[in-house]
Amino acid sequence: MSGPSDNVLAPVSRYGRLVELLPVFAALVVHAVAHGRWLLCAPVMVGLLWAVLTGVRVDYSPARLLFAGALGMGAGAGMLWVSEPPTAPFPPNIFGPLCGALVGLSVLCGLGRNRYYAWTYAGLLVALSLRVREMQAVEWVLGGLVLSVLLVAFLEGGLGRSGFRAAAGFGVFTVLLLGMTLWLTRTIWASEGVLMDAVYRMTSGSNPGTGAEFQSEVGLRSLERKARGSERPLLVLSGAAPARLRTRVFDRFDGLRWTTSKELEERRLPLPSGGEEAARTLALTVLAPVGSWLPAPAGTRGVEGVRPEVRGGWVWKAEELEGTTLALRTAEQEYLPPEEAPGDALTALPEELKAELRPLAEELTREARTPREKARKLEAYFHEHFEYSLYVDLRGEGSPLAVMVKEKRPAYCTYFASAMAALLRTVGVPARVVGGFAPEDNNPLTGATLVRERDAHAWVEVFLADEGRFVAFDPTPWRSRDEALGLTQEEKGFWGNLVGAVGTFLREVGAGLRYQPLAQVKALVGSPLFGVLAAGVLLWRLRKGKWGERTKTRREVMGTRDVRLAAVYARYLKTLKKRAGLVPGPSETDDELLSRLREARGEAVAQVAAEFLAHYREARYRGVPMGPEQGNTLVEHLDATLRDAPSPSGRGSG
Repeated sequence: MSGPSDNVLAPVSRYGRLVELLPVFAALVVHAVAHGRWLLCAPVMVGLLWAVLTGVRVDYSPARLLFAGALGMGAGAGMLWVSEPPTAPFPPNIFGPLCGALVGLSVLCGLGRNRYYAWTYAGLLVALSLRVREMQAVEWVLGGLVLSVLLVAFLEGGLGRSGFRAAAGFGVFTVLLLGMTLWLTRTIWASEGVLMDAVYRMTSGSNPGTGAEFQSEVGLRSLERKARGSERPLLVLSGAAPARLRTRVFDRFDGLRWTTSKELEERRLPLPSGGEEAARTLALTVLAPVGSWLPAPAGTRGVEGVRPEVRGGWVWKAEELEGTTLALRTAEQEYLPPEEAPGDALTALPEELKAELRPLAEELTREARTPREKARKLEAYFHEHFEYSLYVDLRGEGSPLAVMVKEKRPAYCTYFASAMAALLRTVGVPARVVGGFAPEDNNPLTGATLVRERDAHAWVEVFLADEGRFVAFDPTPWRSRDEALGLTQEEKGFWGNLVGAVGTFLREVGAGLRYQPLAQVKALVGSPLFGVLAAGVLLWRLRKGKWGERTKTRREVMGTRDVRLAAVYARYLKTLKKRAGLVPGPSETDDELLSRLREARGEAVAQVAAEFLAHYREARYRGVPMGPEQGNTLVEHLDATLRDAPSPSGRGSG
């Protein structure tokens, strides 16, 4: 494999080279925004920008291409440990390294001016990144951006002066690149339902997850193998983390499915009273889509940042939550507001199921006199006699729940909550199932808690007449749950917590840029940090003198892409300034500067400078080699001559 290099491409300025790399920058930005991978893309973009501005060029070779791909693949795999797993049609352990390899390949080819290959790899990266469906119509926006960028690159790269054949070839390549990118994007979307599901099964042995939003119903099966929840972060909590975050309430059960009754779902409730009890404020940042149901702890009295509705069951509903940071005002205790006693609907069960469960329910609650005592008895029964498992086998005589509770079969939270609620209803205690999250990943350095998809949970709420409210009970055996989910990990230590804190911060910034870009930019510009940085940049520029005059002069006078030759020439100019007090003007040529040197320091000094310029011009314009040693020797000779020569004009030799 070979590609166009500087041997066949006309030399371009740093600006022109930067324009050539804009498609690569655009691909990196799209990938970072789409998948929250700023921790990977931001350092790459900064390094690439630095390389362009300093004139770094990497010579292309197949070995370096393989090395860049392997390095990018390793970085992409490593990112799975410190940042949000990407939302992708492939499992993250395939998608992450694949995109990392494309990043490495596009950067290497861009630095080597193999721009056709760089743009091709960038197009592949964009095609994979555009899989995210929340980025509505972004393919057309990005297509226009890339097309305009390629047009500027066409003009800057000199192809317009290379004849009709080169221009036509470039146009064909541009059309093919954009067409391939959009076609591949559409193909990935279209195949997601069948092909990607097969990829998941082949690589992980299970079906892909169903997302973070709780469904409108919860079904029970006789045989089920549930996929382990992913590590994908959904929320960040700042403040004292609650034990549970509620999202959905299910109050109807037909023996196999829990659903939300129409009456409960359509009920609008006023904001909970007792604002004086709202002693705590919990900051909640939504990193990824969680649906329209706002995860909030029991005892939430108000929400700042959105205008939510309070629905039946004291659940909060709001739109466009992604990327926002909300302030939840909560009571000191996680208690739901008081309400009227529910009707018979919360003790209803299919008669056949009630007949199967009644003997065991009465036996387990025989010594309990109140609904609270009955709930505690059943909760302890599940804690002490059951094991947590994602593989559920409830085949046998009778309904799945009856088989589970009688034979103490292992299951997971949804089944435990369903069984406890059904047993309570059997003995006349109003009960319902609640879905949400149980946060666990707390960082002691920052106090922030990261809520992941794996933290999805279900429990039971029981109406206690003596309190006039629903109270939470959790029958899930947590000890075996942590073992089944692989959560029994050692302490992370200081450095592990520090990496986690940085990753959480970058996720918050990435979520804001992806879902609420205007609000994020407004917050950034209005922050004190932005003002400090702007003042620092202004002071630095004032200290440097005129705006870029010296840099512009050096760039125009040097005008070479050979880094080593440019360094030798820069040392020559520095010597003239230090020893003779001469600085080239904005439009002054080398010969004019040499004439001023002759007038100031004499013919002998001018002859030494002329010798250096002769070798420099041979190297720059004719390609005659001038090694760094030779150039440095000539400059050192000039420096020594200037030190020894008299100074008629009174300018010292420093």
